[in-house]
This record gives sequence, structure tokens and C-alpha cells, in this order.
Amino acid sequence: MEQIIEYKYVEYFLKGIVINLCTIYMNYKILNIQEKDNIAKAKIFLSLITLTIISIIIRRYFNRTLSMIAVDIFIAFIFSNVTNKDMSFSLILTTISITVNYILYSIAISLSYIMFKIFDITNEYIILIGIIIMHSIMFRTLCKIKRLEKGITFFTKNANNQYFIILILNASCIVFLILTIVLNLETPIIRTLFVYMIIFAIIMFITIQKSLQLYYKQKLQEREVEEIKEELKNREKEIKELENENLKLNKKNHSIAHKQKALEYELKELLVNNQIMNQNHIKDKIENLSKEMQNETISIELAKTNIEEIDSMLKYMQSECMKNKIDFQLQLNGNIHHMVNTYIEKEDLEILIADIIKNALIAINNSKNINKGILVRLGLIDGKYSLYVYDSGIEFGIDTLINLGIKPSTTHSNDGGTGMGWMNTFDTLKKYKASLVIDEYGKPVEDNFTKVIKIVFDNKNKYKIISYRVKEIEEKDVNKRIKLSFR
Repeated sequence: MEQIIEYKYVEYFLKGIVINLCTIYMNYKILNIQEKDNIAKAKIFLSLITLTIISIIIRRYFNRTLSMIAVDIFIAFIFSNVTNKDMSFSLILTTISITVNYILYSIAISLSYIMFKIFDITNEYIILIGIIIMHSIMFRTLCKIKRLEKGITFFTKNANNQYFIILILNASCIVFLILTIVLNLETPIIRTLFVYMIIFAIIMFITIQKSLQLYYKQKLQEREVEEIKEELKNREKEIKELENENLKLNKKNHSIAHKQKALEYELKELLVNNQIMNQNHIKDKIENLSKEMQNETISIELAKTNIEEIDSMLKYMQSECMKNKIDFQLQLNGNIHHMVNTYIEKEDLEILIADIIKNALIAINNSKNINKGILVRLGLIDGKYSLYVYDSGIEFGIDTLINLGIKPSTTHSNDGGTGMGWMNTFDTLKKYKASLVIDEYGKPVEDNFTKVIKIVFDNKNKYKIISYRVKEIEEKDVNKRIKLSFR
């Protein structure tokens, strides 16, 4: 009799310690909290030993149900006290954790019973140790699940979301109460109730899984809406800046047009009156006007990054544009030195600038656009260090868009295009985890920019296309490689 009593309390104590430790550990795991204070760990351990002894006393003089409820409340109190979490939230979290652990322990009993039955092991202490080991293995496996590895985002960010918490709490409480009933019965009805418990446990896990899926889907939609809003805001800002640039250019052209009209009138007067003597005077005026137009459209002094290699490459690209009668503009924002010291090495940025501007130049030379222009924006743009290249050239071929970075692809091989520039560009993007955004403003027009190539150092390494041709691109992008967005 003494041996039976001794074993019974050993079982209560060991089982209680294991389940209580696993319960509080799961609380920490769900919230992705790492307790680094060894003194706090020691206090928790001593508190759980004390709690286990108290629960045994309650069980002896009252009943098992009251003992389990008391354990639930006291663990929640300990967790709340150590982590400064709200007591009601800690109670909900503890109820979920303790329910999961009792389910695992019940499964461990069933598996151990089958295993020891096969090997004909009857020693109670060996069976108890086997059950505890089985429970510990299953618990450890559960904690290594990818979804739980870094905590459950819902609990870490939405501790006050009453709808979801109550949903999980109800499911957990149902299983918890059935467990207390099952563990208190010693009649054949226990088998039926055990089946019900398993069913409710399955329902609980399915409920949690489906609710989490809905929650993550909702958060994803909210994030996408925010990204679209931010993108629209940035787009409006870009359009405004381009409109201002266009207005300045129109003012300059307007002034030159007046001088040109006056010169035309003077030439007509000379022809009518046969005043040949003033021809040198007119020649000087024409030359001065030509120089003025040339200075306005081509010979613009570029802003300096004060990085010799980058400035030299931009100056060279400006000269290439001059040869092809293409207007070249440069805007610098933020500290370019910080950009090359933090986000990309200057040698790689130099080649990146060359490749993208060269592609823009080829696209313009294959276009019938009246406005032959390239605008380069470099530095801090919309809060992120980036390289933007606007051009008025023809749009990409759809096959080219799909194969960018996978294999050399170009529609302008006759103009020196090899497709290798994009291969190098994608290697650089991958190296620095930068994103590529190709934004097509619409069908090519005769007097405006048609697209912008954006290299954004956002540590995401995404490839995105914003276009009016989304449907055509989507049909050919069978591997769903590109993130598409309608313009």
C-alpha cells in the first residue's frame, strides 16, 4: 500500500513538473520572448516546484479538476508577473498552452501503452519515465514547427484582438474541461469521452489553423493596400517633379522661339529690301542663337557626386547622349558617399549606371519619339537609396521582360545590344538584395518619357513590373516569376 501511495505521488510530482515547465515555456515560445535573466529562470523553476506541491495537496484534499484549474491560474500569474503581461491575456495564453500539453501527454500515454504492451514491460516507474520522454519528444517537435519557430505573429502584435482570442479560448476551454472530466473518471465511459476529447482537439487545431490563415490573408491584403497607397503617393510626387522639369524646359524653349521668330522676320525684311549689307550681322545672330539652343539642350553641367569613378561614368554617358542628340539630365538626392559605403560598392554602381543608361540610349534610338531624353535620379528617393533612369524610348518586348536576368535577351542586336547588361544587372541585384521595378507609363507617345527603370536597395530582391500590358505579360510568364501591377 505504501509503495502504491509512494508511486502515485511521484507520478503526480514528475508529471506536474514536466507539464508545468512545458506550459510556461510554450507561453514564451508563442510570444517569441527569450528569457536571458538566470535569476528570473531560477525563480520560475522554484515557483513551479512549489506550485506542483500545492496542486498535489489540493488534489488530495479536494479533487483533480480544482487542482488543474488552480495550476492554470497560478502559471498565468507567474508568467504575468515575470513578463509584465496583462493577467487576463496571460490566463488565455496559459489555458491554450496547458491544453496543448495535456493533449500531448494523453497521446504519449496511448503511444507508450502500446509500446510497453508489445515489449511486455510492467514496471510503473519505467512506464512513467517512458511517458515523460515521449511527451518531451512530441513537445520539442511541436516547438520546431516553422509556424511556431519565431512565435505566433498574431499574439505578439495583436494581444488585444478580442475576437480571435475568445475563439481560441473557447476551443481550448472545451478540450481542457473534457480533459479534467476524463482524468477524473475510472469507468468504461472514459473511452467514449477520450474519443470526444480527441475530436475536440482536432477541431481546436483546425480552428486555430483556419483562423490564422484568415488573419494572415487579411494582414497581407492590408499591407498591399498600404503599398498601393504609398505607391500612388510616390507616383504623384514623381509626376509633379516631372511636370516642373517640363515647365522649366518649355519656358526656355518659349524664349528661344521668340528670338527665332524675330530673326525670321528680320531675314524676310532683308530679302524684301535687298539689304545684303547686313548679312554678317544676321549670320552672327544665327550663330549666337544656335549656341544658345545647344547650351540649353546639351551642354548642361552635371551635379557632382564627388566620387570620381561615378562622376566620370555619368559625364561619359552624357557625352554619348550628346552624340545621339539626346537630352541628358541628372538629379542627386542624399549622400551618395553613404550609399556606396553602405548599400553598394562604387565599382558595381558604376557598371549598373552604365548598363541601364546604355539600354535607355538604345531604346531611344529605336523610337520615333520627338522628345529624346534621359533623366537619371540617384540617391535617397522616397526614403530608400535608389537609382532611377527615365527614358523616352520604345517599350520592352514581352519575351525580353520575362527572360531578363535568366538568359541574354535583346531586341536591338543591330544597335549593339547583347542582353549581357541585364545579366550583369541581375547579378548585382542579387548580390545586394536590391529590387528591380520597371514602370511603363503607357503606350509610347511622341513627347514624353515612356518608362522608368528603378533599382531600389530595399533588401527584398524582387522583380516587379507596373504596366498597362499586365494581361499580356501574365499570359507568357508561366513561372509566375514577376510581380505584376496594373498602371
